Amino acid sequence: MRTGTRDRMNPLDVNCALLRARWPSLAAEVREAGGGVLQIRPAKNGLPTALANGKWIHSQYDPVREASVWAEAQGAQVQAGELAVVLGIGLLYHVEALRKHMPRDWKVAAVVPSRQELHDAFGARPLGEWVTQVDWLYGSPDDIAARLSMARSPLRLLTYEPAAGLHDDFHRAIERSLRQRLAAQAGGRLHVAVVGPLYGGSLPIARYAMAALESLGHQVMWVDHSAHYGAYRVMDGLKEARHRALVQGKFVESLGLYTVSRLAEDPPDLVLALAQAPLELPILEHLNRKRFVTAMWFVENYRHLTYWRHLARGYQHWFVIQNGACREAFRQAGAQHVAYLPLAADPSVHRPLALTPEEKTEFGADVSFVGAGYVNRRRILPLLTKQSWTFKLWGNEWEGAEDLKPVLQRGGQRIETETCVKVFNGTHINLNLHSYTGEGLDPQADFVNPRTFELAACGTFQLTDHRALLPALFSENEIATFRNTEELLSQISTWLHEPEARAAMAQAARRRVLVEHTYRHRMETLLAAIGVSRPDRIGAILRGERQAGYLATHCSTDPELARWLREFPSGQRVELKEVAARIKSKGPTAVLTRDELLLLMLDEYRMETRDLF
Repeated sequence: MRTGTRDRMNPLDVNCALLRARWPSLAAEVREAGGGVLQIRPAKNGLPTALANGKWIHSQYDPVREASVWAEAQGAQVQAGELAVVLGIGLLYHVEALRKHMPRDWKVAAVVPSRQELHDAFGARPLGEWVTQVDWLYGSPDDIAARLSMARSPLRLLTYEPAAGLHDDFHRAIERSLRQRLAAQAGGRLHVAVVGPLYGGSLPIARYAMAALESLGHQVMWVDHSAHYGAYRVMDGLKEARHRALVQGKFVESLGLYTVSRLAEDPPDLVLALAQAPLELPILEHLNRKRFVTAMWFVENYRHLTYWRHLARGYQHWFVIQNGACREAFRQAGAQHVAYLPLAADPSVHRPLALTPEEKTEFGADVSFVGAGYVNRRRILPLLTKQSWTFKLWGNEWEGAEDLKPVLQRGGQRIETETCVKVFNGTHINLNLHSYTGEGLDPQADFVNPRTFELAACGTFQLTDHRALLPALFSENEIATFRNTEELLSQISTWLHEPEARAAMAQAARRRVLVEHTYRHRMETLLAAIGVSRPDRIGAILRGERQAGYLATHCSTDPELARWLREFPSGQRVELKEVAARIKSKGPTAVLTRDELLLLMLDEYRMETRDLF
């Protein structure tokens, strides 16, 4: 096409003509789609810019300059050989800038969630030949994820937030599908340090996560702080509150230094902390400077426990049990990567049990509840004591609840997990009432507590208060719910007379847990999410690119190094320290080659940079 002819065409015709050369189907769909997603406006410098839903997608002043700054920052993350995948369309200033910023032989792809939005972009301005130098990914999220997973190159996802937010669900679905595919393909072995809290509900979850990682074949370092809880509680005896807070704060700081010492002895690929792990912001910033990959699984209600605000920018990856507003709040506080990761069950712990006659007598009941004495439970549970059924209450922190004293078991002692499992198995209807500091049901009922999954894994029937995130995890044929106290009493009366229906629902819930909701599933998802965002580190290890066989076949230009690598089992992960150890095993009198001496020098440098203090 002659230049003069192209100049007389409108931008949509010009850009679709360029796209048609490599993507004829997409070009036709974009042309026919019509626009209207973006409102095009002139920027201060005269170039077109855009709004959507009342928010600016590009700069009101200089969209080109803004895009250049974004591309420079994002492009710095991309490594040679990776495929840079851009999420967010807008008017494509940022994609154009990234394509120009990166070497021509490096690959760039752009995800197209909406043909209408791309129609707006193509009609706003002529784009140029770079359109043919980008891979355009369109179709369903699964289709796009399938194409990306078949790419020979590691993937680097780059998000242009102002535009990506218009299709947040679409992009999350792609990332979820990619994580699932990476988790299914993962064969590499990571070294993960799991940092637990001093005490509390996240402590057993940390242990379940550790067991799940080990079952997946990863090497796990358990940094257990529960052994220090006794010393921490001794300080409660200090009468002066400010002294107590100061001393306990210093104690937590020392536990952070202890954690760093453990990490220095055997540096892991990933530091995974559970909620309330004693890692303060200065410690996290120190680990970041030393290039550790850090993640936090925040298994708490973010509205009630708000210490995360001070740590948001400290952890590189956050995993939370609430969605939507929670993830946005973490991002606003400075968190880099925030993903939804619900709780789960450990089927080796939470399982069906055959109780002895004595156990049936102690743990059996028509209705039971296991948990701590939150305000809402103190108000609601007394209603269950005035009915014809038998009701037993288990757990601690029920001091002062005189109306519940007749049904409180073991004097309100804290019960261990194994006892909980026996209660679950001995009860016809297990009440699962989520905690709330108000008097009724939580008006912002979103997250699903661990008890939901644990009861289901035991194959026992449960009745839980309705949660916004529950339908995506269990169907109404797997878990029964109630929305108010009247419905609670009615549901109990109904279900007590339906033993076969209860059993069928309980078994369906157990099947769902075993297929989708174990801690093994959660750890696969967590590692895959980090692997997708860090393809050159965690992703490379998970893909098996640090194993001896893979490395040996990819260093054909260095036969000496290939020979060393073939001395290891093909499936064994090999790092610099393993090669250096093999060289050192030759003994102090061995004559070493130049390459061997260089490898030993690199290993010494590695050890120096890992000196965390």
